[in-house]
Amino acid sequence: MQLAPLFLLPILLAADPTLPTGPAEKQVDPPGVHNLFQVTPRVWSGSQPHGAEGFESLEKLGVKVIVSVDGAKPDVAEAKKHGLKYVHIPFGYDGVPANAQAQLAEVMKQYPGQIYFHCHHGKHRGPAGVAIACLAEGSLTTAQAEAFMHQAGTSGDYAGLWKNVHEFQLPPAGTPRPMLVETAQVESLAAAMAGIDRVYDNLVLLSKANWKPPADHPDLSPVEEALLMREGLYETGRLLPSDKYDLKFRKLLKESEDIATGIETKLKAGQTAGLNADLAKLKQACTACHVDYRN
Repeated sequence: MQLAPLFLLPILLAADPTLPTGPAEKQVDPPGVHNLFQVTPRVWSGSQPHGAEGFESLEKLGVKVIVSVDGAKPDVAEAKKHGLKYVHIPFGYDGVPANAQAQLAEVMKQYPGQIYFHCHHGKHRGPAGVAIACLAEGSLTTAQAEAFMHQAGTSGDYAGLWKNVHEFQLPPAGTPRPMLVETAQVESLAAAMAGIDRVYDNLVLLSKANWKPPADHPDLSPVEEALLMREGLYETGRLLPSDKYDLKFRKLLKESEDIATGIETKLKAGQTAGLNADLAKLKQACTACHVDYRN
Protein backbone atom coordinates (compact mmCIF):
# COMPACT_ATOMS: atom_id res chain seq x y z
CA MET A 1 0.00 0.00 0.00
CA GLN A 2 1.36 3.44 -0.91
CA LEU A 3 2.12 5.58 2.11
CA ALA A 4 0.70 9.07 2.45
CA PRO A 5 2.98 12.08 2.01
CA LEU A 6 4.88 12.96 5.16
CA PHE A 7 3.63 16.56 5.31
CA LEU A 8 -0.07 15.61 5.20
CA LEU A 9 -2.60 18.37 5.57
CA PRO A 10 -4.81 18.32 8.69
CA ILE A 11 -7.88 17.80 6.47
CA LEU A 12 -6.74 14.24 5.82
CA LEU A 13 -6.84 13.33 9.51
CA ALA A 14 -10.50 12.42 9.38
CA ALA A 15 -9.61 9.47 7.16
CA ASP A 16 -6.93 8.19 9.56
CA PRO A 17 -6.73 9.53 13.14
CA THR A 18 -3.30 7.93 13.59
CA LEU A 19 -1.70 10.38 11.17
CA PRO A 20 0.28 13.41 12.46
CA THR A 21 -1.74 16.43 13.56
CA GLY A 22 0.09 18.76 11.19
CA PRO A 23 2.92 19.01 8.69
CA ALA A 24 5.87 16.84 9.62
CA GLU A 25 9.02 18.60 10.77
CA LYS A 26 11.66 18.82 8.09
CA GLN A 27 14.34 16.16 8.16
CA VAL A 28 17.52 16.76 10.13
CA ASP A 29 20.01 17.98 7.55
CA PRO A 30 22.78 15.43 7.02
CA PRO A 31 26.33 16.49 6.10
CA GLY A 32 26.46 18.36 2.80
CA VAL A 33 22.69 18.71 2.33
CA HIS A 34 20.38 21.52 3.49
CA ASN A 35 16.61 22.06 3.72
CA LEU A 36 16.01 18.33 3.40
CA PHE A 37 12.45 17.01 3.17
CA GLN A 38 11.03 13.59 2.42
CA VAL A 39 7.97 14.54 0.41
CA THR A 40 6.63 11.07 -0.41
CA PRO A 41 8.06 7.64 0.42
CA ARG A 42 10.33 7.88 -2.63
CA VAL A 43 10.77 11.61 -3.29
CA TRP A 44 13.24 13.85 -1.46
CA SER A 45 13.83 17.58 -1.77
CA GLY A 46 16.69 19.79 -0.68
CA SER A 47 19.71 21.85 -1.61
CA GLN A 48 22.51 21.17 -4.03
CA PRO A 49 24.71 18.43 -2.54
CA HIS A 50 27.95 19.98 -1.29
CA GLY A 51 31.14 17.99 -1.76
CA ALA A 52 31.62 14.26 -1.40
CA GLU A 53 29.83 14.27 1.95
CA GLY A 54 26.64 15.57 0.34
CA PHE A 55 26.53 12.73 -2.17
CA GLU A 56 27.44 10.24 0.55
CA SER A 57 24.48 11.48 2.60
CA LEU A 58 22.14 10.95 -0.34
CA GLU A 59 23.56 7.48 -0.93
CA LYS A 60 22.84 6.59 2.70
CA LEU A 61 19.24 7.78 2.26
CA GLY A 62 18.83 5.23 -0.51
CA VAL A 63 18.65 7.80 -3.30
CA LYS A 64 19.38 6.41 -6.76
CA VAL A 65 18.63 9.40 -9.01
CA ILE A 66 19.34 13.10 -8.48
CA VAL A 67 17.34 15.68 -10.43
CA SER A 68 18.82 19.17 -10.61
CA VAL A 69 16.62 22.04 -11.76
CA ASP A 70 19.44 24.53 -11.14
CA GLY A 71 21.35 26.24 -13.93
CA ALA A 72 24.73 25.15 -12.55
CA LYS A 73 26.45 22.17 -14.15
CA PRO A 74 25.81 19.05 -12.01
CA ASP A 75 28.77 17.26 -10.45
CA VAL A 76 28.11 14.09 -12.41
CA ALA A 77 31.54 12.60 -11.68
CA GLU A 78 31.16 12.82 -7.89
CA ALA A 79 27.62 11.48 -8.07
CA LYS A 80 28.79 8.42 -10.01
CA LYS A 81 31.36 7.67 -7.33
CA HIS A 82 28.42 7.04 -5.00
CA GLY A 83 26.34 5.09 -7.52
CA LEU A 84 24.03 8.02 -8.20
CA LYS A 85 22.64 9.06 -11.58
CA TYR A 86 22.01 12.71 -12.48
CA VAL A 87 19.18 14.18 -14.55
CA HIS A 88 19.47 17.89 -15.38
CA ILE A 89 16.29 19.90 -16.01
CA PRO A 90 17.22 23.57 -15.47
CA PHE A 91 14.58 26.30 -15.32
CA GLY A 92 14.35 29.82 -13.92
CA TYR A 93 12.53 31.62 -11.15
CA ASP A 94 9.82 32.89 -13.49
CA GLY A 95 8.18 29.49 -13.87
CA VAL A 96 8.43 25.88 -15.04
CA PRO A 97 8.19 25.79 -18.86
CA ALA A 98 6.18 23.09 -20.60
CA ASN A 99 9.25 21.15 -21.75
CA ALA A 100 10.60 21.03 -18.20
CA GLN A 101 7.22 19.89 -16.90
CA ALA A 102 7.23 17.06 -19.41
CA GLN A 103 10.76 16.04 -18.39
CA LEU A 104 9.83 16.06 -14.69
CA ALA A 105 6.90 13.79 -15.48
CA GLU A 106 9.21 11.53 -17.51
CA VAL A 107 11.61 11.19 -14.56
CA MET A 108 8.83 9.71 -12.46
CA LYS A 109 8.01 7.22 -15.22
CA GLN A 110 11.57 6.12 -15.96
CA TYR A 111 12.93 5.80 -12.42
CA PRO A 112 10.88 3.84 -9.86
CA GLY A 113 13.33 4.18 -6.96
CA GLN A 114 14.31 6.94 -4.58
CA ILE A 115 14.70 10.35 -6.27
CA TYR A 116 16.26 13.53 -4.87
CA PHE A 117 15.31 16.90 -6.39
CA HIS A 118 17.37 20.05 -5.84
CA CYS A 119 17.98 23.59 -6.98
CA HIS A 120 20.66 25.78 -5.35
CA HIS A 121 19.26 26.26 -1.85
CA GLY A 122 16.29 23.89 -2.08
CA LYS A 123 13.64 26.53 -1.37
CA HIS A 124 12.05 27.74 -4.59
CA ARG A 125 12.72 26.03 -7.93
CA GLY A 126 13.48 22.63 -6.39
CA PRO A 127 10.21 22.36 -4.45
CA ALA A 128 8.31 23.58 -7.53
CA GLY A 129 9.98 20.81 -9.54
CA VAL A 130 9.04 18.28 -6.87
CA ALA A 131 5.45 19.51 -6.93
CA ILE A 132 5.17 19.14 -10.71
CA ALA A 133 6.81 15.69 -10.67
CA CYS A 134 4.53 14.38 -7.94
CA LEU A 135 1.43 15.88 -9.54
CA ALA A 136 2.37 14.13 -12.78
CA GLU A 137 2.84 10.85 -10.91
CA GLY A 138 -0.40 11.28 -8.99
CA SER A 139 1.32 10.91 -5.62
CA LEU A 140 0.24 14.41 -4.50
CA THR A 141 -2.88 16.47 -4.97
CA THR A 142 -2.56 20.13 -5.92
CA ALA A 143 -3.34 21.15 -2.33
CA GLN A 144 -0.67 18.81 -0.97
CA ALA A 145 1.90 19.99 -3.52
CA GLU A 146 1.27 23.63 -2.60
CA ALA A 147 1.39 22.79 1.10
CA PHE A 148 4.83 21.26 0.61
CA MET A 149 6.08 24.35 -1.24
CA HIS A 150 4.95 26.49 1.68
CA GLN A 151 6.71 24.18 4.10
CA ALA A 152 9.94 24.20 2.06
CA GLY A 153 9.97 28.00 2.11
CA THR A 154 9.01 28.79 -1.49
CA SER A 155 8.36 32.53 -1.60
CA GLY A 156 4.93 33.69 -2.68
CA ASP A 157 6.67 36.35 -4.76
CA TYR A 158 7.66 33.70 -7.33
CA ALA A 159 4.23 33.89 -8.93
CA GLY A 160 5.24 31.92 -12.01
CA LEU A 161 6.30 28.87 -10.02
CA TRP A 162 3.07 28.86 -8.01
CA LYS A 163 0.94 29.41 -11.12
CA ASN A 164 2.50 26.48 -12.97
CA VAL A 165 1.98 24.14 -10.02
CA HIS A 166 -1.60 25.28 -9.41
CA GLU A 167 -2.55 24.94 -13.08
CA PHE A 168 -0.54 21.81 -13.87
CA GLN A 169 -2.09 19.36 -16.30
CA LEU A 170 -0.69 16.14 -17.70
CA PRO A 171 0.59 16.30 -21.28
CA PRO A 172 -2.06 15.18 -23.80
CA ALA A 173 -2.10 11.50 -24.71
CA GLY A 174 0.24 10.73 -27.56
CA THR A 175 2.69 13.51 -26.69
CA PRO A 176 6.23 12.33 -27.54
CA ARG A 177 8.22 11.38 -24.45
CA PRO A 178 11.05 13.85 -23.80
CA MET A 179 14.74 12.99 -23.61
CA LEU A 180 16.50 13.14 -20.24
CA VAL A 181 20.16 14.16 -20.00
CA GLU A 182 22.85 14.23 -17.31
CA THR A 183 23.98 17.75 -18.17
CA ALA A 184 21.71 20.09 -20.09
CA GLN A 185 22.93 22.95 -22.24
CA VAL A 186 22.12 26.10 -20.29
CA GLU A 187 21.48 29.49 -21.84
CA SER A 188 24.43 31.68 -22.77
CA LEU A 189 25.35 34.90 -20.99
CA ALA A 190 23.86 36.82 -23.92
CA ALA A 191 20.56 34.96 -23.50
CA ALA A 192 20.57 35.58 -19.74
CA MET A 193 21.16 39.29 -20.32
CA ALA A 194 18.33 39.36 -22.88
CA GLY A 195 16.04 38.01 -20.18
CA ILE A 196 17.24 40.68 -17.76
CA ASP A 197 16.57 43.34 -20.42
CA ARG A 198 12.97 42.11 -20.74
CA VAL A 199 12.49 42.42 -16.97
CA TYR A 200 14.00 45.93 -17.07
CA ASP A 201 11.48 46.91 -19.75
CA ASN A 202 8.71 45.70 -17.44
CA LEU A 203 10.13 47.78 -14.59
CA VAL A 204 10.04 50.84 -16.86
CA LEU A 205 6.36 50.19 -17.59
CA LEU A 206 5.69 49.91 -13.86
CA SER A 207 7.55 53.13 -13.10
CA LYS A 208 5.43 54.98 -15.67
CA ALA A 209 2.33 53.63 -13.89
CA ASN A 210 3.54 54.94 -10.52
CA TRP A 211 4.74 51.45 -9.56
CA LYS A 212 1.35 49.86 -9.94
CA PRO A 213 0.25 47.25 -12.52
CA PRO A 214 -0.33 49.20 -15.77
CA ALA A 215 -3.84 49.11 -17.19
CA ASP A 216 -2.62 47.44 -20.38
CA HIS A 217 -0.40 44.98 -18.46
CA PRO A 218 -2.41 44.04 -15.34
CA ASP A 219 -0.36 40.86 -14.94
CA LEU A 220 2.79 42.80 -14.04
CA SER A 221 3.60 42.87 -10.32
CA PRO A 222 6.17 45.44 -9.13
CA VAL A 223 7.54 43.15 -6.40
CA GLU A 224 7.73 40.12 -8.69
CA GLU A 225 9.52 42.00 -11.47
CA ALA A 226 12.02 43.50 -9.03
CA LEU A 227 12.59 40.02 -7.60
CA LEU A 228 13.17 38.55 -11.05
CA MET A 229 15.65 41.34 -11.82
CA ARG A 230 17.58 40.69 -8.63
CA GLU A 231 17.56 36.92 -9.11
CA GLY A 232 18.52 37.26 -12.77
CA LEU A 233 21.58 39.33 -11.94
CA TYR A 234 22.54 37.10 -9.01
CA GLU A 235 22.19 33.87 -10.99
CA THR A 236 24.15 35.35 -13.92
CA GLY A 237 27.02 36.15 -11.57
CA ARG A 238 26.84 32.82 -9.75
CA LEU A 239 26.95 30.79 -12.95
CA LEU A 240 29.80 32.66 -14.65
CA PRO A 241 32.62 30.25 -15.58
CA SER A 242 35.50 30.68 -13.14
CA ASP A 243 37.99 31.04 -15.98
CA LYS A 244 36.05 33.71 -17.86
CA TYR A 245 35.16 37.36 -17.24
CA ASP A 246 37.45 39.54 -15.17
CA LEU A 247 36.96 41.05 -11.73
CA LYS A 248 35.74 44.35 -13.20
CA PHE A 249 32.88 42.61 -14.99
CA ARG A 250 31.92 40.73 -11.84
CA LYS A 251 32.07 43.95 -9.81
CA LEU A 252 29.78 45.77 -12.25
CA LEU A 253 27.35 42.86 -12.18
CA LYS A 254 27.33 42.87 -8.36
CA GLU A 255 26.70 46.63 -8.29
CA SER A 256 23.68 46.16 -10.54
CA GLU A 257 22.43 43.35 -8.30
CA ASP A 258 22.75 45.57 -5.21
CA ILE A 259 20.68 48.31 -6.87
CA ALA A 260 18.02 45.76 -7.85
CA THR A 261 17.98 44.46 -4.27
CA GLY A 262 17.33 47.99 -3.03
CA ILE A 263 14.42 48.40 -5.44
CA GLU A 264 12.93 45.09 -4.32
CA THR A 265 13.32 45.99 -0.64
CA LYS A 266 11.53 49.32 -1.09
CA LEU A 267 8.67 47.79 -3.05
CA LYS A 268 8.15 45.07 -0.44
CA ALA A 269 7.96 47.80 2.20
CA GLY A 270 5.44 49.77 0.13
CA GLN A 271 7.90 52.61 -0.45
CA THR A 272 7.90 54.26 -3.87
CA ALA A 273 9.92 57.39 -3.09
CA GLY A 274 13.21 57.37 -4.97
CA LEU A 275 12.38 54.28 -7.03
CA ASN A 276 12.59 56.11 -10.35
CA ALA A 277 16.05 57.38 -9.40
CA ASP A 278 17.06 53.84 -8.40
CA LEU A 279 15.85 52.51 -11.74
CA ALA A 280 17.91 55.18 -13.51
CA LYS A 281 20.97 54.07 -11.51
CA LEU A 282 20.33 50.48 -12.57
CA LYS A 283 20.18 51.59 -16.20
CA GLN A 284 23.45 53.52 -15.80
CA ALA A 285 25.16 50.50 -14.21
CA CYS A 286 24.02 48.21 -17.00
CA THR A 287 25.05 50.73 -19.65
CA ALA A 288 28.54 51.06 -18.13
CA CYS A 289 28.90 47.28 -18.31
CA HIS A 290 27.64 47.16 -21.90
CA VAL A 291 30.14 49.80 -23.02
CA ASP A 292 33.09 47.65 -21.95
CA TYR A 293 31.75 44.14 -22.47
CA ARG A 294 29.04 44.16 -25.14
CA ASN A 295 29.40 47.21 -27.36
